[in-house]
Amino acid sequence: MRPRNWKLAIAVVDPAGELVYFYRMDGTQNASNQIAINKARTSARFRRPTQVFVDLMQTPTGAYVPTLDPTIAVSPGGFPLVVGGRIVGAIGCSGAMGTQDGVACQAGANAVR
Repeated sequence: MRPRNWKLAIAVVDPAGELVYFYRMDGTQNASNQIAINKARTSARFRRPTQVFVDLMQTPTGAYVPTLDPTIAVSPGGFPLVVGGRIVGAIGCSGAMGTQDGVACQAGANAVR
């Protein structure tokens, strides 16, 4: 696998969405810190990838999603961490394009399985 030179903030949370690990690469934009945490929390608390909310926003009834909680991340880049069929937490990445955040987080989630 070749390096992609994406500057990412990476957050890992427990199943309740509480932060247990955070890493910020040099050169990552400051806004990415909280966004990565929110992506991880959204994924853990709703037990699904954040892409689900991106897709839901494309439907007529999906616009209500961000009104549920102001910390919900409606952006790719949040994935549950599943071990033995159980969600043990979630990972969130921010700093690149949304789809790139998703690729990075999916790789992290796959490494835990």
